[in-house]
Amino acid sequence: MKIGIIGSGRMVSSIHLPLLSCIDNVKIEFIADRNNPLSLAKMYNTKSIQIDKISNLPKCDIILLAVPMGVKEKYLYELIKRDCHIFAEKPFAVDLASHKKILKLNNKITCNYVRNYYDTTRNIKNIISSKIFGKIKTISIVEGGINGKTGLSKNSYQNNPELSGGFLKDSASHTFSQLDFLFDKIFLQEASVIWENGFDVETQAIFHVNDSFSIDYLGTQLKNIEPSITIIFEDYEIKFNHLIPDSTFAISSLNTKKKFIFQHESSFGSTFAQAYYLKWINFLKKVSSSSKIDSEIETSITTTRIIDNIIQKGNKK
Repeated sequence: MKIGIIGSGRMVSSIHLPLLSCIDNVKIEFIADRNNPLSLAKMYNTKSIQIDKISNLPKCDIILLAVPMGVKEKYLYELIKRDCHIFAEKPFAVDLASHKKILKLNNKITCNYVRNYYDTTRNIKNIISSKIFGKIKTISIVEGGINGKTGLSKNSYQNNPELSGGFLKDSASHTFSQLDFLFDKIFLQEASVIWENGFDVETQAIFHVNDSFSIDYLGTQLKNIEPSITIIFEDYEIKFNHLIPDSTFAISSLNTKKKFIFQHESSFGSTFAQAYYLKWINFLKKVSSSSKIDSEIETSITTTRIIDNIIQKGNKK
C-alpha cells in the first residue's frame, strides 16, 4: 500500500510517520510540503517534494492530507480527480456546504477524529448502551483553558483566521465527533460565541439529543477549567475526562453519599499512539478489502453541521 503525505507539521512528524513506518505492507512513497521537508524525508528513507503545483504530485493508493484548513479544499479537489483514498486531518471542511460538496465527488475519504478509538469513548458508549444506570437526564461538558506561550511566530498560519480554525474547529470538533459517535440525533438549541481577532475563544451551547435529554456545553480559552463530561442518570452521576484515552470513571449515587471508581479493561486505545494506530488500521483494512466506506460517518458530517450551526447562532460579524 503506497501512501503519500502532504504536509510535514507536528502531527505528521510525531504521530503519523512513526506509526505508518511500523505497519506491514505500507510504503511511505513521499513527503511533500511548501517548504522542502528534506530532513524529515531522509529520516524515513523516502522522497522529499517541495510543492510547486499540486497536480504534479505523484499518485498513490492513499494520501495523508495534513495541511491548514484554509487551503485543504484545493488539495482535496485535486486528489478527488485521481480517485484515490484520502486520510484527512481535522477539521475536514470550512463549512457544511463544502463538506457536502466534497463527499458528493468522492466517497473514499476519512477524517482523523481519533477519539472514537479511545478506551474512554468506547467504555462510556458501552455504559450508556447497557442502560445499567437507567436513562440519561442531562449531560454537562466543559473543556478548554488559557493558552500559554505557543512558540508560534506572528506569521504562523495558526494566527491567521483565514487558514486556521479557532477553538471550535481545532479543538471542540474532537468532542463533537465523540458526541456523534455516542448518540444518533443531536440538535443545537441555542449558542453564544465570544470572538477575538477573528477567532472564536468561548462557546456556550445547549443541545437536544434524541428528543429525550439536553447537553450543556462550555468550551473556552478565557479561563482555566478542568475538562470533563458529567452524565446525570436517574440515580447516579458519572464524571470522566473525555480528552484522554484512559480516563477513570467517577460514579456517585445521587441518593446516598456512596462514590465508586469504575475500573475497566483496555480493549481499544489506552494511549494516544494506540488510538491513532487503530484509526489507521481500520482505514487500511477497508481500503485493502475494497470495503464500502461511509464517508459521512468517516468524516463526521454531524460535527461540521454542529460547528456550522454554532457559528451561525454565535453572531459572527
